[in-house]
Amino acid sequence: MKIVITGHRDSQVGVIGQVVASHLGLKCASVGTWSDIASLDWHAIAVEASDMLDPDRRRVLRDDSIIVLIVDSLGQSALDAISPFADIRIENGDRSVDEIAMEIADLVGSELVIRFKSANTFGEIIRVTTFGESHGPAIGAVLDGVRPGIEITAADIQSELDRRRPGQSTVTTPRRESDQVHILSGVFKGLTTGAPIAMVIYNRDQDPSKYESLRDIFRPGHADFTFYKKYGLRDYRGGGRSSGRETAGRVACGAIAKKQLAEKGIRVVAHSVEIAGVKAQAYDLDAIEKNIVRCADPVAAKKMEEAILKVKESNDSVGGIAQLEIHGVPAGLGDPVFFKLDARLTYAIMTIGATKGVEVGRGFELARLRGSESNDPMTDGGFVSNNAGGITGGISTGQPITLRVAVKPTSSIAQPQKTIDLSGQNREIEVHGRHDPCIMPRIIPVIENMAALVILDAWEIQSRLRPEWDRA
Repeated sequence: MKIVITGHRDSQVGVIGQVVASHLGLKCASVGTWSDIASLDWHAIAVEASDMLDPDRRRVLRDDSIIVLIVDSLGQSALDAISPFADIRIENGDRSVDEIAMEIADLVGSELVIRFKSANTFGEIIRVTTFGESHGPAIGAVLDGVRPGIEITAADIQSELDRRRPGQSTVTTPRRESDQVHILSGVFKGLTTGAPIAMVIYNRDQDPSKYESLRDIFRPGHADFTFYKKYGLRDYRGGGRSSGRETAGRVACGAIAKKQLAEKGIRVVAHSVEIAGVKAQAYDLDAIEKNIVRCADPVAAKKMEEAILKVKESNDSVGGIAQLEIHGVPAGLGDPVFFKLDARLTYAIMTIGATKGVEVGRGFELARLRGSESNDPMTDGGFVSNNAGGITGGISTGQPITLRVAVKPTSSIAQPQKTIDLSGQNREIEVHGRHDPCIMPRIIPVIENMAALVILDAWEIQSRLRPEWDRA
């Protein structure tokens, strides 16, 4: 994050920048080379308004920055030209440098609070913002950063949404939602325009009446208590934003990412490897969509289904483990240190409700091996093994990327449980309604599509760093 302070050359922007940096505990940088500016983080940078008029320099300055414009009567035409790019406008007037700097510091603090509270957006270049609540009128998402000219239709998106929608089998919630997607913008005559792609899904079978008796009671395992403590209020109708229904918007966006990746030869696939203690033994990716639990082992799939139905009869629920595989990613995708590809993938997957753990490659098993056993030797231009799961040093190796995801049992169960109400009084609760006895079959496409968004975003970042990387 950079704090860029700009204005007319006689507005003392340099001095003000130094004082602002002192107030905020930042370093103050002067413009050397513009490539140096691009790499700075948590610095205050003072530049003249003329620098902001140059498109190339402005692009560098605006990247991950808060732009502060100091307005006075000097050079008004230039200030008017850059005013649309400013996040904060400050009137110079007859105030002292310290007074102006103090106001800037306060406003920057407020701006940072707003930005860091924007927890509904994901991604760097490929950016996803989801909206809506489980029992509101609609849910949806806005996908930004997609290049123009990409062929996309509602059917491409719908095929992924149908895999996630409720009411698809005996082991999912009986709530009946078609999850029909409506593309509102960003696609014209079957091609992306480069503008944000807005998509909406109208809720047709919501029934908030089931939650009236729970409006003052916290459901164990849900985000009711934590949302209330954070915001001072909560949407008790199925959890609102914390409901798994929010993930439909992610899947809609991910469907567009998956199609682009498929054209690059990349396949993203996930499947259930364990449900209710039943573990898959066989491995046939073609079998995944042929059984209702999305398992690559048809024999184990039947046992998993039986286990889910049995626990459903006792008003309980079960969890499981999903395996994510990404095939066809060339070597060199991802970034070192804080933007490692495995870090970004695990972060994305952990934003999905009900996920409680992720391991990459052989994961925790590596902790019990020796270095001679855990390393992936190389010979004849390739790797002999793939213990690292296709990522080393945060960067793809060209091997299949593999992760495993721990998914907890569905929290809503119709068994008596102890809890408290809004006043802290002890209560007993039974959660009735239409709930999944196991979320595994429906979380599989969510995991896939979140991974697809990460890979496409990383691809776009890499293509700007080194356009020919995938051909090297």
